[in-house]
Amino acid sequence: MFLFDSHAHYDDHRFEEEFNGGTHGAIMKAHSEGVAWIVNVGSSLASSERSVALAEKYDFIYAAVGIHPSDAQRVPANEIDRTLYEIEKMASHEKVRAIGEIGFDYHWDGTDYERQAYFFDAQMEIARRVSLPVVIHTRDAMGDTLDLLSRHPDVLGVLHSFSGSAETARQLSAKGWYISFSGPVTYKNANKVKEAAVIVPEDKILIETDSPYLPPVPHRGEMNYSGYIKHTCQAVADIRGKQFDEMAEITTSNAKRFFAIK
Repeated sequence: MFLFDSHAHYDDHRFEEEFNGGTHGAIMKAHSEGVAWIVNVGSSLASSERSVALAEKYDFIYAAVGIHPSDAQRVPANEIDRTLYEIEKMASHEKVRAIGEIGFDYHWDGTDYERQAYFFDAQMEIARRVSLPVVIHTRDAMGDTLDLLSRHPDVLGVLHSFSGSAETARQLSAKGWYISFSGPVTYKNANKVKEAAVIVPEDKILIETDSPYLPPVPHRGEMNYSGYIKHTCQAVADIRGKQFDEMAEITTSNAKRFFAIK
């Protein structure tokens, strides 16, 4: 059994502070349980740097670098240009395989729409220049996300931890976008997510943990880690009428293609 966790955050302090064995313990436990590859995804300049460091330390970890929309709002105005420059510079690293996570997040009070849009647009341009795919975060902002993506037809990527409609998943995958499912696809009342998991073409579906967040059933309320991706894989397999091993092979093959991993 070989599984691919296409989106994790092992640079998060919670692993070192809360997981038995710390960050290294969590990573190696997952690896021993059949998670053959992990992509650690940046959300700020500092976490992107930590993602690259993790990719350098573990041969089965790769990195994505980018500024999450919520983190974009915390970048001082006089640091914006330098921050984007550093992201583009990091993108040349041999183990950086995507720009992300980037996008819109309108969930919280005090959303700075203009700042989020500026960073989203700028990082889509970076992805175009460096010929890398993007990892998209969208929360309560699907309409604006689709509008901005449409302005960058030369850039493709994945919508991570997908929570949109089946129709949106169908439209995006038809244009070449990948759709990734995380813990919520295992939740009892996540009907919209499950409908989307049915509609995505076989060659465009990914799975992830988004660890330490969004733990799947039966581990809700716990700290998530890549070993729990087996539950997401099983849920997607059941939804699509596949066997577990078949779904693991499909999603791993797709992730390796997406991230250009041999």
